[in-house]
Amino acid sequence: MIVAPAPIEGPPPGTWRQDAFVAASTFSAGLLGYGFNLVMSHALGAPAFGELSALLAVSIVATVPGTAMQAGIARRIARAPQRHEDAALLGQAVAVAGAVGAALVLLAPLLRSGLGVESWADVLWLAASTVPTTLAYGCLGVLQGRRRFVALGWLLALVQAARLAGGAIAAVTGSGVAGALAAGTAITACVVAVAAVRVVPWRHGSRAERLRGVLARDTLAMLGILLLSNLDLILARHYLPGRQAGLYAAGNLVTKAAFWGPSFVSTVAYPRLSRPLERRGAMIRGASVLGMLGVITVGAVALGAGLVPVVLGGAYRAMEGVAWLFALQGTALAGVLLGVYAGLAVHDRRLAGWVWLAVIAEAGAVALHWHHSLGQVLGVALCGSGVLLLAATAQQHALLLRPDRPAGRPS
Repeated sequence: MIVAPAPIEGPPPGTWRQDAFVAASTFSAGLLGYGFNLVMSHALGAPAFGELSALLAVSIVATVPGTAMQAGIARRIARAPQRHEDAALLGQAVAVAGAVGAALVLLAPLLRSGLGVESWADVLWLAASTVPTTLAYGCLGVLQGRRRFVALGWLLALVQAARLAGGAIAAVTGSGVAGALAAGTAITACVVAVAAVRVVPWRHGSRAERLRGVLARDTLAMLGILLLSNLDLILARHYLPGRQAGLYAAGNLVTKAAFWGPSFVSTVAYPRLSRPLERRGAMIRGASVLGMLGVITVGAVALGAGLVPVVLGGAYRAMEGVAWLFALQGTALAGVLLGVYAGLAVHDRRLAGWVWLAVIAEAGAVALHWHHSLGQVLGVALCGSGVLLLAATAQQHALLLRPDRPAGRPS
């Protein structure tokens, strides 16, 4: 039986051991997520797995309010850790989780017809699954703000383990998409419930200021970076011939790995970025670690490109020469993600605005002209992420010059 861990007394906040643990937990959570897809691809036929993949794409979009809420809670606690408003903030997270689930229930008829889902149960269980998942982001925000990174890492991995366990149960029982979502929802709810009780001091807490205003603005910022990281794949799927679109999808796996793999850097840096006295060191350290990981990732992909057809199959041999470019794109996006978090930490959402402009510009450039080959679509995506990385670097330099003067309107 999977249970959430008790609070673990680890090294003091900010030590390399906790950072390394979050990195390992993030990697493990990613492997568990891939494991779920692997189990379900074998348990379901192609049509049913296609339906599940479409539902999972919707669930990814549904995580945006949760990730924005995590950022808001972590920032609030990191800036004033003595206020002890963790329980009140988590209470607001319960309301947000319920709202996300209710919204998907209301959209169920549209999702069922638009995605070609045959079963109402599949769509409704998808809506139900977003409730404990969104609440998990609230718990992660509390742990992140308190810099309890060991417990945060455990919760990250356990939530994905719950999802994988649900898929395994569905595979064994033959209960299909609905069974996988139902079992995963139940196990995730148990994990999050235990985590909420064990990680939050529910007594003697103070009331917390409402998160609604800042949550709406942070949601737009997180939605922008999520959309940008998937836009080129969507455009390639729409404009390129079948074989080239398939090759691009394979390359996008490298982009995703290079983007999400170093995301732990933003996770551990964010609470420190919210505190003026720690901001400079956190920003320099985060950028340095990302730069080092980027060089290692791009170099490793370039040197190991010959393994692409071994891992993915001989049909993807054409990706050997360009795989490192996909890694370069993901590395640039990882730097942009750190810049977005650095801006959110001080209520400066200008980079988030630039991200949305890049989304519009990239979609327009590909639609109007550069959509005749894999190289053209990838080139546009690389230009967009490169320009944004320069903008993120400029923003971080400006914030370092004004560490105690938040830009933008406070929440």
